[in-house]
Amino acid sequence: MEQVSESLKVQRNVQRLRALAPHYDPVRHDFDLGLADEMEREAQALLTPEKPLQTGLGGEIVPPIEHDLPGLESVLKEPDLLNLGASVQRAHLLERNDVLELGIETAHDAKARGAIQKMVSHQLAAGHKRAMELLEESAVAKDPDIAIKKARASARLMDAFSRSALTLQRLQSGGGQTIQVQYMQVNAMVGDASGKIQNSSASSPKYRGGRPPTSGYRTQEAISQRAADRELLSSMKRMEDIG
Repeated sequence: MEQVSESLKVQRNVQRLRALAPHYDPVRHDFDLGLADEMEREAQALLTPEKPLQTGLGGEIVPPIEHDLPGLESVLKEPDLLNLGASVQRAHLLERNDVLELGIETAHDAKARGAIQKMVSHQLAAGHKRAMELLEESAVAKDPDIAIKKARASARLMDAFSRSALTLQRLQSGGGQTIQVQYMQVNAMVGDASGKIQNSSASSPKYRGGRPPTSGYRTQEAISQRAADRELLSSMKRMEDIG
């Protein structure tokens, strides 16, 4: 599509002229801006097709016969040759992956709008095809390891298919994700060395992390219990040696 490339080149020159138009010279400034406007009209003319483009199945552009190009492209408001070039590229990708009919049908049934939704639909078609092929190859594989690997690869593709379908649904509905954070206050009952019960939320000071330091009473009790256990094990061992 030489016309598209030429149009993009002219548009870059238009941006350069407008950015560098000298403000210190009003005459030169107005001349550069006028030239930029004229070049912009020429760039748009390069993108405008000679005949109105028609749409086909799934809201895609049907390339004119004189272009001798396959492919489809989404129609926004006024289709131009830039849309046609993108359509050709997407159609070639579908055809090379042998999912042209499947991809077009998927986009049509999903009522995909815009380039991103179309591409997600095409990816769904390609992923489905390869996942089913891997399942078939796994079923006829003679080597059990190869069969398992192919089955796992198919399962990963199916998982990717499901996530892509959800992505397409979110794109179409415009839905987002909301995270709700809730704070809860917990009143715990703790005991001190004297055996009195206190409400930690009422009388205990607040510590970092919401947890008071460990009391020495419980630590000493655990040490005494472990010492008693070691003494019991030692006594049993001595009895076995005597026996």
